[in-house]
Amino acid sequence: MIRFLLKAELPLLIASGIVGQKLAAKLWAAAVGSPVPDTAQERVRPAQLIPAAILEGTLYKLTRMAMDRGLRVAAARSGGTWIGKTGEGE
Repeated sequence: MIRFLLKAELPLLIASGIVGQKLAAKLWAAAVGSPVPDTAQERVRPAQLIPAAILEGTLYKLTRMAMDRGLRVAAARSGGTWIGKTGEGE
């Protein structure tokens, strides 16, 4: 079971990153009333890009962290040993 979880980690983390990006786009559209600005657009201002990038990066990181933590907890429960560093957080 642990080997399966470790092999499944990368595709699940990629999928969680995509989910975070889609969620950020929906939240941006709901809050601002327009689609997320794209860096490829000619007339987009940095004042629009920076908050969008912060929102997207934050949600991307949160979903990846939640998925990584969930996989480690599942592996520890099924195999009895923690995968990664042990001890208290810094």
